[in-house]
Amino acid sequence: GAASPDSRVLSADGFSVRWTGKVKSPVTGPVTFYTQSDDGVRLWVNGQLLSSNWTDHALIENMGAISLSLGQWVDIKLEFYEKAGDAASRLLWSATGVTKQVIPADQ
Repeated sequence: GAASPDSRVLSADGFSVRWTGKVKSPVTGPVTFYTQSDDGVRLWVNGQLLSSNWTDHALIENMGAISLSLGQWVDIKLEFYEKAGDAASRLLWSATGVTKQVIPADQ
């Protein structure tokens, strides 16, 4: 939206963030990751750059796929920047038998 994402971020514009962690694959086979962002975004899964749209833009969805194994924990890194105006950053996935959704917290 148009507000600061956290009280420690003094401005609603001109900030960046990097999230790192792990995700657990829900299937064996291709898993598609989707970023929805308003301004720049880059996503790495298991060290592979899956999505890069490091530009100023309105809300847009980008995607990339990687083959994983059921139950496999892999590193994930999402970088986002907000230049001005509205801001949004979401991470979703889908796979065979898994409808497109925000990645569940337990995974």
